[in-house]
Amino acid sequence: MFKLKNILCLGVLALSAVSCDDFLETAPSDLLSSDSFYQTAAQSEQGVIGVYGDLDQISNYVYLYMSECRSDNAWVEPRPNGLREYAEIGTFRAGEDLGMFNSVWNLLYKVIYDANVALAKMEGCDFGGNTAIKEQFLGEMHFMRGWCYFELARLWGNVPLIVTPVSPSEVKGIGQSTPREIIENVVIPDLTEAKNKLPYKERMVNASGTSISSEGRADKMAAEAMLARVYMTLAGSPYNDGNAKTLAKTQLENVLNYSASNGNKYWAPTLDEWRKQWMPSTDYYNKYSIFAIQHRTNENRNYLIFNFSPGLPPSYTSKRIFGNSIWVEKTLEYEFERTFSNGGKDGRGVGFTTLEGYEEEPNYPAYTNDRDNVTLEDGTIVEVYTKTMFYKYLPSKHKLAELGMSFDENSMAGDYDWPVNFPILRLEDMMLLYAEILAGEGNVAGAMEYVNKIRERAGCDPETASSSAEALRFIKRERRVELAGEGIRWFDLVRYGEWQSAITRMFDNYNNPDGTDKSELKNGRYLYPIPLDQMNAVPGLYSQNEGY
Repeated sequence: MFKLKNILCLGVLALSAVSCDDFLETAPSDLLSSDSFYQTAAQSEQGVIGVYGDLDQISNYVYLYMSECRSDNAWVEPRPNGLREYAEIGTFRAGEDLGMFNSVWNLLYKVIYDANVALAKMEGCDFGGNTAIKEQFLGEMHFMRGWCYFELARLWGNVPLIVTPVSPSEVKGIGQSTPREIIENVVIPDLTEAKNKLPYKERMVNASGTSISSEGRADKMAAEAMLARVYMTLAGSPYNDGNAKTLAKTQLENVLNYSASNGNKYWAPTLDEWRKQWMPSTDYYNKYSIFAIQHRTNENRNYLIFNFSPGLPPSYTSKRIFGNSIWVEKTLEYEFERTFSNGGKDGRGVGFTTLEGYEEEPNYPAYTNDRDNVTLEDGTIVEVYTKTMFYKYLPSKHKLAELGMSFDENSMAGDYDWPVNFPILRLEDMMLLYAEILAGEGNVAGAMEYVNKIRERAGCDPETASSSAEALRFIKRERRVELAGEGIRWFDLVRYGEWQSAITRMFDNYNNPDGTDKSELKNGRYLYPIPLDQMNAVPGLYSQNEGY
């Protein structure tokens, strides 16, 4: 895990030298930031790959703990008398001194610093006249920097804007920019530059001109999709920028039209195909993800599965899993328990995204899952399981057998070595964002076509909406179900302006146990507090966010 004392260390950071096993081996870190490096295309690519190597904790920290556990998708054990960072986050008790906040701040700025170095040095690098490769490498770094600044703006809002390699003394004079300034001055320009410079993945190559289309590096479509996400963020709360929705629509149409004109690229045509994308298989790495954080064996850096999935008996896995008390929230559990007209349930749910329990095995007692009532948004009271486990990313022996696939756990170097990618951008996300726009324009039938295409693949009954408001309600629900566990829900609640009401309702559904207090849901807490180490680095340089 990457840790620094504070952002003032950025000026002396070297590029990370960690990479996926099918990327090029990177150079020693002391070379990557030196004047003697970035002299050739091959050296430049080693620097680029080093930036990808910085990403391993983003899925675990940013998308699991700071998004999924913050949302109404996950119910965390409140633990009023014991410290678990995810519990502090999920109950909104977390303050500026929570160690994870400083780790994530530094992690994102590490990627940004490394991208700044790469961008500055590659401009003067001799690529032997191969400008296309140079443009690709530059585009990848613009994508990385723009993406990480976007996450900083969504998580903390008011952060320092640094777009060149700077010294510690220079950092001391850089104050905060507003989130709007961050998005307008670096996120959108960087992602636009990436979109213009990057090819589609089929034309992505390494420094030698050899195809790297299967390696999962950021391509033109990743930049298009990320820009769509950015504009949809600006269109919602707290920005409420009406022009942004028009820009988002253009980007979303670019993504969806590209998919449609290329054999429905990124669309899993069947439920089994959808399930296989979460399995460790070279045939499915990046097949249905527009962009994903890559994990392969012998890295031992896939922390999310260790922290998110439950501890399981040997018939599921031989590997140790921590088994945090992070449960599927009861109203989300209802969506996976309900039975449809075909007599079946949502095929994305029990046994794949979630696990309700398991039978007794030698030296492993059966899992007991209690049932309790929950009140749905329409006032209906239903009974559901209360401690269903998240299970989406774990390629258990049960899942593999059902799908006719195999994986040798003995090939893993340790408990963190799961070779399962974490999706950052998927086509279904783009489809449902576009459906939101169509519903807002009054094209209810067009919006519901996207919703029902996703639902029917999962074995769910199609829905019929009679108004834009009803269509939007179905879209929001479908985003919650389809993208469960992917770190999307919290940011959706923020842009819908519904995070306070959603968390209040969740607390009520669990009877407001010890460790929860609705007074913690203060207005400014759609953002996290600026980490204490950053506040103390230069006293008075930063202002703390509202609500802390």
